[in-house]
Amino acid sequence: MWIDRAIKWLLPREEHFFDLLEKGAACAQKAANILVAACADVGYAEREVQVKLLRDAEHEADKVIQEVYEALNKTFVTPLDRSDIYALATAVENVVDRMTSTASFIVVHAMEDLPNGSQELARHILDATGHIEEAVKLLRSMKRMDEIRKFCHSIHGAEHDGDQVFRTQIGLMFKQEKDAIRLLKHKEFLEGMEYTLDVCDDVANALETVVIKNA
Repeated sequence: MWIDRAIKWLLPREEHFFDLLEKGAACAQKAANILVAACADVGYAEREVQVKLLRDAEHEADKVIQEVYEALNKTFVTPLDRSDIYALATAVENVVDRMTSTASFIVVHAMEDLPNGSQELARHILDATGHIEEAVKLLRSMKRMDEIRKFCHSIHGAEHDGDQVFRTQIGLMFKQEKDAIRLLKHKEFLEGMEYTLDVCDDVANALETVVIKNA
């Protein structure tokens, strides 16, 4: 084991991975800001614009993850375990994918209004992606693992709080909504928002794996 570590220390490492991970996290934060705008108290036309912007952000995130995969195939020694870079980059990209697919329901279902709880869930997603971005920035130095742990704890907290909002609103929806089609549309949208927070939680788990291995 110590020989492997010595070899890794002596060989040149590709620091470009940190740039890519930070770029991916920035894409997630950018997408979350767009999602908050899409869930704001605006009309359908304004939301449609935000959905298009989210798709642009998704394309940007797709390019980042492709760069990560290509770099992993070309780099002999990486600054973190190869599997951890792959898992973290993929989890971050999944956050953007999930936000985009959820927001797309607005257009696909021609949703003139969004269910109660949408704005609150969007803010929790924004909080989670903000913590993700800050945690990823700390990976470069590898000396502030306790701070990364705190950000992971905050991400878990955002997911937990969002889950409470989701359960409350779903319960109220089934009690109060009489229009079956509207119920299905709103339920699917809230499920997408809640699942986005679950994926943010996956990022926290990937970060915690990095911390455990490198502390």
